[in-house]
Amino acid sequence: MKERALIGLITMDMRFAAKVRQAASRLGAKVLHVPSIKELPLTVRVAVAKRGEDIRERGWRILYLEDYGSVEELVERAVEAALGVERYRVAVVAIDPGKTMGAAYILDGSVVYTRRYGVLESLVDDVAHFLRTHRGAERKYILIGAASDVEVGARLAERIRRAVYGEGNVEILLVDETSTSKGLLPRARGMSRDEYSALLLLVRNILKLE
Repeated sequence: MKERALIGLITMDMRFAAKVRQAASRLGAKVLHVPSIKELPLTVRVAVAKRGEDIRERGWRILYLEDYGSVEELVERAVEAALGVERYRVAVVAIDPGKTMGAAYILDGSVVYTRRYGVLESLVDDVAHFLRTHRGAERKYILIGAASDVEVGARLAERIRRAVYGEGNVEILLVDETSTSKGLLPRARGMSRDEYSALLLLVRNILKLE
């Protein structure tokens, strides 16, 4: 998995700053908060801000809240840009089902973030949001592990199918999740077993998406 994304935050609005930090934490990204663009290091590739604070760009890429539907969407796009993902062909969500569930969200081979879920509705909402945000991708896949109980995987697939209806052509695949609890990649610090299993699910099935 790639190094955590770093995004800049330029604002004096503490409520906005708190929302940005919360959204970034949810995506596993780091935030460098500065009150003025003069204090933003050149090593930061992309930053977020509000247009009303009169920020003048000087060599940095600034994404503004007013151009997006929510703080979450703004931060998600900033994280993608920080990871170097600008235009994408393939959007993938890999899901490891179970009592607790893990999901990995990938754009053109770059892991944008991973998450662990204890509530099915939260997983379905996040998957729908991810595919809605990236409806412009040429190909969209959802991989669902189904080794232990095919019926559980099939029920989850149907829930997600209903949630993503209208978001373009999304292919939902039930795939073998054998041995996804250990495998090919080092496990990042802080990543849960469920998130790691979802990531391995993608790696073991990546050739099927080509």
